[in-house]
Amino acid sequence: MAALIAGGLILSSCASVPSVHRAQASADQAMSTAQAAGTAAQHSQASADAANAAAQAAASAAQAAGAAAQRAQSTADAATNSAQAAATAAQSSNERLDRLEARMARHEVRHRRHMRRYHHRRKTTAPAAAPATPPSQ
Repeated sequence: MAALIAGGLILSSCASVPSVHRAQASADQAMSTAQAAGTAAQHSQASADAANAAAQAAASAAQAAGAAAQRAQSTADAATNSAQAAATAAQSSNERLDRLEARMARHEVRHRRHMRRYHHRRKTTAPAAAPATPPSQ
């Protein structure tokens, strides 16, 4: 491209040879700078692509972690519900046991009262002991 510009300037007879050489040098320097900038841009694009890929991987990992956290929360909720049900059952069992113990205590009081009232005078007598050896003849 720089050669076309230089060729155009020479043909138009507007410039001298040294000015054409200066223009050519400036064009070469601009081309070199542009190529370096293109290389830097490609490197930057590659870095940006790598960063984008890393960001997408991190987003996927975050989504997986979020899903795992939701599963853990569901499991914890189920465990809490089970624990509450077990506590309710235990409380119900304790209440039934308390009622049964109270009934047994009332029954024991009534039994003792009955025994004192109706059976306190009776004495058990042991039957006469039979002779251990038959009489000798």
